[in-house]
Amino acid sequence: MEELLRVEDMHIFFHGEKGDVIPAVKGLNFHIREGETLGLVGESGCGKSLTSLSIMQLIPKASGFTEGRILLGDKDVNTCSEKEMRAIRGNEMSMIFQEPMTSLNPVHKIGKQIGEVLLLHDAGDPKTIEARTIEILKKVGIPRAEKIIDEYPHQLSGGMRQRVMIAMAMACNPKLLIADEPTTALDVTIQAQILDLMNTLQEEYKTAILLITHDLGVIAEMADRVMVMYYGQIVEEADVRSLFKEPKHPYTIGLLHSVPTLEAEDDEQLNPIQGTVPNLGDIHSGCPFRARCEKAFDKCIEENPPLIQMDSHSVRCWLYEEEEVST
Repeated sequence: MEELLRVEDMHIFFHGEKGDVIPAVKGLNFHIREGETLGLVGESGCGKSLTSLSIMQLIPKASGFTEGRILLGDKDVNTCSEKEMRAIRGNEMSMIFQEPMTSLNPVHKIGKQIGEVLLLHDAGDPKTIEARTIEILKKVGIPRAEKIIDEYPHQLSGGMRQRVMIAMAMACNPKLLIADEPTTALDVTIQAQILDLMNTLQEEYKTAILLITHDLGVIAEMADRVMVMYYGQIVEEADVRSLFKEPKHPYTIGLLHSVPTLEAEDDEQLNPIQGTVPNLGDIHSGCPFRARCEKAFDKCIEENPPLIQMDSHSVRCWLYEEEEVST
């Protein structure tokens, strides 16, 4: 499979209240191949959504800026003008946002909102666009598509609104789909339907997916490879089978131990990670996870570890310093 997206040394900064610059995401390097699903997992506040917004060039310039290269094919979107990005968004890459109720415009009908995506990318005259809109809605499993185009978002259920969001994102058959918490706030039955739908569309169009979630069950079902993020850094990367079978980083191990399983005994307690993700700008040296890590030692306080390459993993932890494989 050919490489579709490559992110090289990406840093995201925000402007502080005192005129200073606060780093939010630090030195990200990753790639996604055509037709592949890459999972990005971590707690809220780790920088997952910021990463997706930066790839889409949706961080307001008044709030912050991105450094590094974000290569979509041979095009660096981090150097593209807003006019160029309007041609890329929705066409070459699209995004499903976290909250369909707030992402859909409440005062415009469903048909108009999907039609605007098609119109922006010259999909034809009004009749052609309406027919294409109905076809897209049917493809994502929405019944009564001919009537739904004349309804407003508040008239639809959460699952239906999420399907509309997927329809909008897939309207122009993008090469890359960024799905930011696509099943949040949906019940488990609807979650399963949405994930099945994404799988079906991916198989049909060979779309690459960057799947952002805190739900490890979704990652296990959908992803080919996984990146675990903490405090704006990738702390572990591996193929999905290796990560679940033999997690390396204490944070990844903690996340997995925090998830209930059907095999657990009735009296078995979950073992959540103590503490919370530090606020932006609070950590200036050492490993950001050290205060929550039971295995931390002196070097963790002094120096932030690099991403250490191992056979099936990359892991950012001094515990594996002696096991690094030369590449």
